[in-house]
Amino acid sequence: MQTPDSHPSFTCPEFLNMERAIIDEFLDCTTECHTEVEACVRALNQHGGPEYIHRMFRSMHSLKGNCQMVGLTPFKDLMHRVEEIFAHLRAHPEQYFPELGEFLLMATDQIVDLLYELLKQGHADENRRALLATVCDNLRQQNQGALQAASFRDAIAMLGGKTKEKSPGGRGNRVNLQLQDDISLMRYWADKIDALTVFRKNRNTTSVELALELNTALGKPVDAQQLEVAVLMHDVGMAFVPHAIFNKETNLSREELRILQEHVQIGSQMLLRFGGWDDAAAMVLDHHEYYDGSGYPNRKKGEQIHAGARMLAVIDAFCSVTTERSDRSYKKSLLSAISEINANIHTQFDPHIVGAFNEVVRNMVLRSA
Repeated sequence: MQTPDSHPSFTCPEFLNMERAIIDEFLDCTTECHTEVEACVRALNQHGGPEYIHRMFRSMHSLKGNCQMVGLTPFKDLMHRVEEIFAHLRAHPEQYFPELGEFLLMATDQIVDLLYELLKQGHADENRRALLATVCDNLRQQNQGALQAASFRDAIAMLGGKTKEKSPGGRGNRVNLQLQDDISLMRYWADKIDALTVFRKNRNTTSVELALELNTALGKPVDAQQLEVAVLMHDVGMAFVPHAIFNKETNLSREELRILQEHVQIGSQMLLRFGGWDDAAAMVLDHHEYYDGSGYPNRKKGEQIHAGARMLAVIDAFCSVTTERSDRSYKKSLLSAISEINANIHTQFDPHIVGAFNEVVRNMVLRSA
């Protein structure tokens, strides 16, 4: 099949014609697999352990079976190629090295990206699919004996990625002292916060997109750049919260809750220190204030809360509900998230902003249909 711009593509009509409930269930299972692979690679890079290799292999095998069940033959074939490479690792777990894990993450990332491209457009990039298949075939041929880190570094480079290599002298790449522009630095910090847990993948990127679209839908009541910075910085203070509190699955004590809530003050103070971001600082400070005055840190209510913070509160809640977290094993649908937000207007959220956000999400769904 050729797309209008003449780029080779492939499609899977059997899958695309299935009931939406089946597609959504498949996507949930795919997300679980992707999260499991990330968690296992992280554990292997930190302290090893063959049990993580077995968990990863089972997860990949399950995804391959699911692809076959729903008619995603091109994806099943890709998963089979990746699985063949790691069958050797499963038999020889002592041969694991970080480049192998990095390749697996990149391969699964590309498979998931192609899947969402297929859902959004009705077809996906055949050149990208074929390249991944070829890279996997080359790796299998080159690693019939012991696995070789160099071949996986080459594979990562072929797929457009970069690996961290040591220089001949044993020292890493030189780090130069240079001053980044404010937004680039803030985006870097936000990415680091998202990397603290597998449950925040691409969270800041999604939040920025939603915030800017919501601001436009409301007639741009706040400066777009100040809003973007507020989104990037609103959770940076979480980096100063102890992991034992950040990842706690049971109720927090009063003291633990106080420590957690301090993240809004930390983020806002950092922005004030930058200079020129006073509006963004106010948004960060206010984004956990509730419309009825029961939030924190200053128990502001209604119009007392910065308009950007009222927007950010809705977006933050939406992303939290639709993202898998350590305290729940599933990801809620967009409709469930919107229903939960609408149930809390006048108490937690500004009803006018929620009404506009409903339309933003509706348009987002229509675009992806």
